[in-house]
Formats: sequence, structure tokens, C-alpha cells
Amino acid sequence: MTRPVDASGPFVCTWSAVGGCVVVKVAGTVDESTAVAFADELRRVITTKASTVVVDVRRVRELDPAGVDVLVAAEALASEHDGWLRVAGGQPWLHELLEPHQLRLYPELVQALPSYRPAP
Repeated sequence: MTRPVDASGPFVCTWSAVGGCVVVKVAGTVDESTAVAFADELRRVITTKASTVVVDVRRVRELDPAGVDVLVAAEALASEHDGWLRVAGGQPWLHELLEPHQLRLYPELVQALPSYRPAP
């Protein structure tokens, strides 16, 4: 699977409350140079805002092992706080990268939200 060439700019991580959870939007490259900031933001959100978290990765153009480790650790932290972490919107290359770590992956952001109900 080839990775996208389109650059989405520098690393950006923001969050917003959506229903009963927090959506963390990530863009750019998540690597060793940005993993600490990413981990800090997820830790802060999980421990002070909500332990039910959806990480929106639609605009991530690169995720290296340090970024994967951040997601795995954040999922464990959310679980320790009686919550969960889901990853949404990843391209096929990202899905293949995260799948061995048994993270909850959803093709679309809306499907990862707790209030999502598929159409009959």
C-alpha cells in the first residue's frame, strides 16, 4: 500500500467535545519529534476532559512507530480511567499499520462516535 504524497502541513493536534466523548484531531506527521506533544495532549485530554476518546487521523500523512506507541499507551490510559480510545478515518496504509495493535479502527469519524446508529 502506498502512502499519500500530499503534505498536509506541520503536526497539529486539537480536541473538541462531541456528545459523550472527546474527538482529538491530528494532522501532519506523527514521529519521534512530535510524539511527545501528541502523547502529552492525549494524556491531558484523557485525565482531565473525558476518558472516551476518538482520534481522528484523516489528515495524518505519516505515522511512525513512536506515534503508534502513543496511541497504544493512550488506549491503555483511557481503559485505566474506565474509558476507551478509537481511531477513525485512517487511510488503508494507516489501518494496516495499526491493526496488529488491536486498536479500535473505524473507517469514518461518525462511525466511531458513541451516538452513531447505522441507517436501517
